Amino acid sequence: MDDDGPPVGFVVLSKLESGKSILNESLLRIFTSFCFLIFGLVFFIFFSKIISTLFLIPSFFMMIIFLIKYQRKKTIMKSIAVNLGHPWIEEEHDVDEADVAYRMLESWEILPRVGRIVKNLDGAGLLIDDKENERIFEISKTFIGATIFDGNNEKIELEVIKWLNLALAIRDAQNSVEDEIENARIREEDDGIDIERIWPKTNPGELNVKPGAIFRKLSKSKK
Repeated sequence: MDDDGPPVGFVVLSKLESGKSILNESLLRIFTSFCFLIFGLVFFIFFSKIISTLFLIPSFFMMIIFLIKYQRKKTIMKSIAVNLGHPWIEEEHDVDEADVAYRMLESWEILPRVGRIVKNLDGAGLLIDDKENERIFEISKTFIGATIFDGNNEKIELEVIKWLNLALAIRDAQNSVEDEIENARIREEDDGIDIERIWPKTNPGELNVKPGAIFRKLSKSKK
């Protein structure tokens, strides 16, 4: 396993088309704010200095904010990788089992097939419990500027947890891993626990549950 690159057969999220589009959107925001900044400078030199401040100050701060967000996204996108069997890979490959890898401080490591990522409350870093033992690992090295206004890496940690757990959940769905919630429901019935589930009232043709991003994308593609 190469310390610099992901494990063999894995693709970093930043190299996926969907990952590239996320980073490109952030770059577009930076470029747009930079254009407004240049426009403000030109207006400051040749026209009104007072009116130019309406462009200079907001565009400067927006560009800084977008730069920080871009560096954070790039840190996350370049520290998570999925193998060729993972559903996030656009092309089809002859790989049946999905896996997820994360770039630790020193090297890449394939995450266990069981467990979810949580914040390590007893110390620094993140924690994954695979039902046999707990494994602690540190957040990847961040890119320059990613930790501005986030000295303890809390925002980056939360985003890493979200991305990793989403990748792991999709991995488990691909690998047909049994749902722990369904197993708990079966245990309820076996134990004879009388639990009355209350469902909200629905009217025909009415959809109260808002669809997620995946469903919105699917609905747009059909138009």
